[in-house]
Amino acid sequence: MIPLPKYLPLVRAAVPRFAQFPPNANQVACVEADLQTPLQILAGPGSGKTTVLVLRALRFVFVDGLLPESIVVTTFTRKAAAELRSRLIEWGLTILEHLRGIPGQDQQWLDSIDISRFVTGTLDSLCEDTLTAFRDPGDSPPVLVEGFVGNVLLGQKGMFPAGARNNPALEAYLAQFTSDLQPPQNFGETVDLCRTIVDRIIQDRVDTTAFAMGNPHTLGRQALIASLQAYRQFMAQTNRMDFAGLEEVFLDRLSQGRLQRFVGTVRSLLVDEYQDTNPLQESIYFELIRLTGASLSVVGDDDQSLYRFRGATVELFCNFAARVAASVQGLPGARSLHLVDNYRSTPDIVAFVNRHIAADPSFAAARGQPPKPQIVTRLPTNHLPILGMFRDDCQDLARDIAGFLHSIFRGTGFPLAVAGHAGVVVRHAEGDFADAVFISRTVNEFGSRYGQAAPRERLPQLLRRELHGRGVHAFNPRGRALRDIPEVQILLGLVLECIDPPVAGSPDGAQQTRQNLRADARHYLREWRIAARTFVGTNPPPIRRHTLAQFVTAWQTRTSQAQGAQWPDEWPILELCYKLITWLPFFQDDPEGQVYLEAISRCVAQASTFSPYRSSILRGLAPHDDNSISAAIWNVMVPLSEKAVEVDEEIMPHIPRGRLPFMTIHQAKGLEFPLVIVDVASDFKTNHPQQRFARFPDSPTQTQLMEDDLAPFCAVGPLRQARSAMARTFDDLVRLYYVAYSRPQSLLMLVGLRKCLMYQTTIKHVATSWRADGTWAWRQPAPGHVPVLVNGHPLLLV
Repeated sequence: MIPLPKYLPLVRAAVPRFAQFPPNANQVACVEADLQTPLQILAGPGSGKTTVLVLRALRFVFVDGLLPESIVVTTFTRKAAAELRSRLIEWGLTILEHLRGIPGQDQQWLDSIDISRFVTGTLDSLCEDTLTAFRDPGDSPPVLVEGFVGNVLLGQKGMFPAGARNNPALEAYLAQFTSDLQPPQNFGETVDLCRTIVDRIIQDRVDTTAFAMGNPHTLGRQALIASLQAYRQFMAQTNRMDFAGLEEVFLDRLSQGRLQRFVGTVRSLLVDEYQDTNPLQESIYFELIRLTGASLSVVGDDDQSLYRFRGATVELFCNFAARVAASVQGLPGARSLHLVDNYRSTPDIVAFVNRHIAADPSFAAARGQPPKPQIVTRLPTNHLPILGMFRDDCQDLARDIAGFLHSIFRGTGFPLAVAGHAGVVVRHAEGDFADAVFISRTVNEFGSRYGQAAPRERLPQLLRRELHGRGVHAFNPRGRALRDIPEVQILLGLVLECIDPPVAGSPDGAQQTRQNLRADARHYLREWRIAARTFVGTNPPPIRRHTLAQFVTAWQTRTSQAQGAQWPDEWPILELCYKLITWLPFFQDDPEGQVYLEAISRCVAQASTFSPYRSSILRGLAPHDDNSISAAIWNVMVPLSEKAVEVDEEIMPHIPRGRLPFMTIHQAKGLEFPLVIVDVASDFKTNHPQQRFARFPDSPTQTQLMEDDLAPFCAVGPLRQARSAMARTFDDLVRLYYVAYSRPQSLLMLVGLRKCLMYQTTIKHVATSWRADGTWAWRQPAPGHVPVLVNGHPLLLV
């Protein structure tokens, strides 16, 4: 093994990047911190937390003699886990080979090290893999279900048996968590909201007996708990697990001593993004440490906690030292270290980020105590200030953003008049549009639909069109619901036309007509069929060996197109989809199309896990023929029509270089780009009450109300309620835009409507440094005639 003082010099000698850029003093302190003392690393944006995690994990191998398979490293997303594992293997192998070349090294020890055996991934993947690989002989491997499948099962196996459908008491209880304080409009919305609460009950480790007797809405609470119990019973009997249930089962088996083979291997646990941990996950980590005595290191930043709506509890990170001491007896007191040196962003960007997080003094109490230092830039200036592009309407804004980007990546550059540096030209001739990103609270391309009116085009849709007019494509798979994408509508309509052909008196198909579909499903299934029929009428290529019309007719009549062949007894819907995309090359050639096809395929595959017909269409087995069609409509088409299936853009390892990516702020977390455009105000023309939740709320959000409702029945409740629901609502918005503003490397630009920058505007927004008390950090007293635009903003307006 290597003595600790020689470890980082070894890293510098072995890994070329560290020869040029060695770890700074703070990073060294984190890597070399004592193995047995719980370590909390508070890592500001761009401060190299992944580097520190990897070097600390490798230190455990080369200095402390732990085997890689005894070191567990978890992080928040699959993409982050893949990046972390890539670095572990790359740097670990490089160090290993360097050591092999040093005379006198213990070759037998080096041969025992298999760098590829680090245990890495998200906590969910760790739970799933462990419950599979280390289960007791009598335990079955878990069957993990997707979100929409879990909702179907919650409704069918939980709420129906518990009498929760059309239950007035339950609807009254749920109404307090809807945006208009009215009960959910249909059973689908009821299930969705119940799912959110059920997950929080599990994640917060709520005492369900006490919750069921709580006031007000006791009968509604009891209906919800009865549904949860019926759902849990079904899931246990069939060995199915949703994500919250997976973690709950893992903790139960861990505590019951049923994962001893796994427990016996663990010597070190490192947790990334700890600020987004929930109480259930914290219990898993602490129980693992209690059982194994393993080293514990956690990394996070309370200012970047974004996932409260999914159960994340930033207070766990802020109070880490006290909580680990109370939960795991006999440990030394936890040590807290800071990473503050920013290697991502220019001085102007770092100054803007620091200014944003400190703009509202009332937010200081929401941060970890004592307050951590400001982040410090370690990059030279590029003389580019923070830009602002604000226009009177979204169409002009989209045109000018597209022109700005085109001039940078395709033209001669965009000139800026910067004080002291006249004639600065922003140009990225060697880059492309994927070096920039457009991020926003939401990247929906259309607003909500009201009645029969066409939905309003939002800035992402307008910008997509403007870019397309300049020969540039957008990459925004989340911009539209699957059900609204024209190519998806055609594909799903073709599937419907094939499996359930129109007949006399039932132009929408015999089986579809017989179903008691909800309004959304009824509307969209009809729209999809119309889109499909129109497309078939265009006679799209290829037309040899069969036209699309001939293929659809063959399906409708169940007549094989192969000479002399019989129609099969069973035809999988997924196979039908792949046949149909022969006429829809969008799904094969376009990156967004590939994401959409994966979502449809995942929906079909997941539906097969609970459908009695396994997402196949039968023939010659009446009455199962018709029943298989009905099952396909309910289990595949209805979830897609009701927006129950989400796309997973992470299947694309890289965004095509020539496309501009659009991301929500949550998606962009953990990423960095040379140029970042943040949409702060394109939706806000007036101080409309329905928009205030997104910029300057006048009441707590659903998430905070739910936390307060559960607080009396869970141990974490009082810790959360140290700040009011209203304060927590503002806290989350401050953190959201802190993450947004800390993504860029070279240039940050804020965009929106000009009314939001008026000196006398009534459109308050946390993103533009309005404080919770209604004062504006950017507005300075102006004697005489007040200016038109706010007079203390830090932006260079272009």
